[in-house]
Amino acid sequence: MSSVEEGRRSPSAEEECLASPEDSPSSSRATKRYGARSTTAPVSGGLLERLSLLRDAQGHWKERVQTSDVNQFTVEAKMKLAGASPVGRLPVLRSQSLRVAAPSLPAASWDRRPVQPVDVEAFFAAESAPSPSMALSALDLSSLSSEQHERLHGPVRARPQPRKQASKNPVKALLCREDVSSTYTERRPKSMLAESAVLGLAAKEDFASVALRPVSESTSPRLGTPDVLLLLVKGRRHVQLRVVSPSATALNSGDCYVLVAPAVVCVWLGAFANVLEQATARDLLLNKRKLGARADAQEVMLKEEAESDSDEWTLFWNLLGGKQPYAPAGPPDEDELFERACAHSFVAYGVDGERLKMLAWATTPSVQLLDEERALVLDFGAELYVWAGKRADKDERRRACLLAEGLLAAPFDFTAFALNPLSPLDDTRPRTGERRPSWTLLSKQSSSMASPLFRSKMPDWTDARSPTAPTSKDVAPAPPAHIDALPLVHATPPPVNLVLEGAALGRGDRWSDPVERRHYHVRTSDVRVWTVDAGVAKPVHARLGHVTSSECCVVQWKYALQSEGHRLGTGASTGSSWGRDRCAFFFWLGSTCPVAEQGLSALLTVQLDSERGPQLRVRQGYEPAAFLRLFAGGMLIQRATTSASSARLFWVRGEVAEEGCLEEVDALSASLRSRGCFVLVSPAGRVLLWQGRIAPEANVRVGQHCATLLLDRGLANVPMEPGVQLEHDGQESDEWRRWLSPRSPEAVSRPLTRSPRLFALSALAGALEATEVLHDTRSQFVAGMPFRQEILYEAAQPALFLLDAVDAVFVWQGWSPTPLEPAASARFHSHRRSALTLALVYAGFESDDFVHRFPHWTTDHEATRCHAAEGRTCVEDAETLLSALSRSRFSLDELMRRPLPEGVDPMRIEAYLDDKDFATALGCDKDAFYSMPPWKQTAAKKDAALF
Repeated sequence: MSSVEEGRRSPSAEEECLASPEDSPSSSRATKRYGARSTTAPVSGGLLERLSLLRDAQGHWKERVQTSDVNQFTVEAKMKLAGASPVGRLPVLRSQSLRVAAPSLPAASWDRRPVQPVDVEAFFAAESAPSPSMALSALDLSSLSSEQHERLHGPVRARPQPRKQASKNPVKALLCREDVSSTYTERRPKSMLAESAVLGLAAKEDFASVALRPVSESTSPRLGTPDVLLLLVKGRRHVQLRVVSPSATALNSGDCYVLVAPAVVCVWLGAFANVLEQATARDLLLNKRKLGARADAQEVMLKEEAESDSDEWTLFWNLLGGKQPYAPAGPPDEDELFERACAHSFVAYGVDGERLKMLAWATTPSVQLLDEERALVLDFGAELYVWAGKRADKDERRRACLLAEGLLAAPFDFTAFALNPLSPLDDTRPRTGERRPSWTLLSKQSSSMASPLFRSKMPDWTDARSPTAPTSKDVAPAPPAHIDALPLVHATPPPVNLVLEGAALGRGDRWSDPVERRHYHVRTSDVRVWTVDAGVAKPVHARLGHVTSSECCVVQWKYALQSEGHRLGTGASTGSSWGRDRCAFFFWLGSTCPVAEQGLSALLTVQLDSERGPQLRVRQGYEPAAFLRLFAGGMLIQRATTSASSARLFWVRGEVAEEGCLEEVDALSASLRSRGCFVLVSPAGRVLLWQGRIAPEANVRVGQHCATLLLDRGLANVPMEPGVQLEHDGQESDEWRRWLSPRSPEAVSRPLTRSPRLFALSALAGALEATEVLHDTRSQFVAGMPFRQEILYEAAQPALFLLDAVDAVFVWQGWSPTPLEPAASARFHSHRRSALTLALVYAGFESDDFVHRFPHWTTDHEATRCHAAEGRTCVEDAETLLSALSRSRFSLDELMRRPLPEGVDPMRIEAYLDDKDFATALGCDKDAFYSMPPWKQTAAKKDAALF
């Protein structure tokens, strides 16, 4: 086909749907929508057609809103206003993909590593070269060399070596003994002083001739410290800090730079640097000591567009070797390319004896690589870091420093890196050489002494405070800070009130304002319902109210308001006429509804909302009272897959008849609860209403109302028989037992006198606080099971909830998907001590007494696995567990085990020892130990394995 014929071919259906609004057929529908709007249901169509309508709607609102001026402050806009033309850099990243070849290591005398470059293409070849075929014969097999190995003609028996008779000469006998040392080793008595202090007192050197370092100098753990350090601050999402050549030619107008010298720190802001780069450069002034400057170093802030002949600018250019022309700003997308290239310009080495062994390369650095048990060498080209883990061997850390110094002096080859780390923005600089530049940084880092330059290399680095040694000898766990329960008990939950467009609607029928002393009446004029099925909107009968948990539906509510007040003094009513017609949309989402249909329901809501009224998202199980009132107590939520030959069981929700709802559950005896009512529908259409032993009266009335409406409105594909048969807990008829087997007796107490209450326990503000969880249909009537399991399991874990079940109080503890840090684990145990009242329930191991207080329950296997791994498999008594968590003394053997006992602060293990074990483990009493400096305390705890 020629090019002319290809240009004349008709567009496909997908191209027509994704065309511009002016050319697509959907533009006429968008014009109709925003012009003369239609209230009918949208025309059914595919997903692409609806996507086109959504794009049309997204474009029309921009015509009615004034254009924002936010684009005027971007880097690209500022360059256009200034008339600056960007200079294209990083040609390697634009012309080809990132290189992933392994970097070659220099073969020097100090490094005898058997590491060779890896040919990735050959390693991952799809097919290997076929080996040539070889014909073998019996002669060939018999000609195998047999002279190379001796044949065993018989069994070989091991004969013991004859014992040599020891010499009778006592002097020779002592010389032959290996357990006797021939050199003298001084043995000093155990002292309270450190070993370094004892050696210093025994030394005879003349300390007067030793030149000590001034206190004002930096204490940064750097091995190789350049006189002047120039840092490039560049990036758009995760800003990178890179060491570059300290010269004016390394600058450019599109980035920020930080010049670090012992007596001054200069921040140079490029004219076209983005906001994130400027903020990062300013923040580095707060950590100037960790960058190598003195504490009293001068801070200078310079802006490129405000350059002058002041002393600060003169000092800045002098430190860079004089003012020279520098490069202009690069293109706007250069920052993202730079970040991606930096992630592939990194090599990590581990210490293997007297050599370095490559561990990772061409990957984004992560804190998961920084193991506290070992020492590492991280090579970023112009920056070499020695990572010294807290629990790493001292000899390994020493060898890592020596090998890093050797790597600094050895020849380098950066041809495998994505960019040249010695000159990130100038690829013309050679990537190989005999020795790295003199301004290369060599620094020693640890988790408690990491510089901002090192932390910027790890995108997932989180700042954590270094542990501080306790200053008091009595650091036993403090008594739990109990929550004052009186305010929680006497607090009255606010009434249910739905506010739409600034108007209070209450439960959807009326609302009384106690402040203004006015009453608002709500009148419903129309209710329409659409269900979303495979991208098509299907209208259903509004009064039917039957939905499926696997679908979404859109409900349109048209209503009007009338306000009524009273005159002051006379008390006469000042009623008013009904106001304007209002409209609100609810899009209801089933519990098992696919994500695609959820998006389509939101799109359908936008299309139907011609009145531009409020739109509310409603989840199954969390419907507001005003939403349930639209169906007059006839809402029924059924499951998608049901068998026509089996009975169906529905749980009765609500305490007000007009807000009743039937939700289908598993047709099993285990689904029944003594605190609720259930409706059973047999395959023949027989309706049976089951009443729990201690079900509230309000819930029983709602069950009778819902069962009657179910008979009137019917059930899909089920012929209904007239009449509702009542069943009582423990006295079920044969008709009931035909479909559900007898259930095990439930431990119940007296009937409920009030509704249960649920409190979420958190300590975000420091102290443990309790926040009440309110259910959406609360009323003045008693609710048997107002809360659902999802409230507990959808919270951020590990979580603590306190359930006041009237006759019992439970503390529910969540699980931790990942192991907690030692400090976080200690805080969580402290909060758990404060929350314990009667019983502690672990997630995944809930008792039947706890489970039966919820409408339905599903065991979470992940929570069960996490708690089983920690040895928690049952409900624990609060008094026993509280005494265990409040224990302040442990034996030395108990504290030497791992994991530590629950409630022990891992940063203060020695505080749980008694005086005898304390002296045995640390060699001194508590008064002498806590009078030591913090670093001596830490060293002593490490030697005693209590750290």
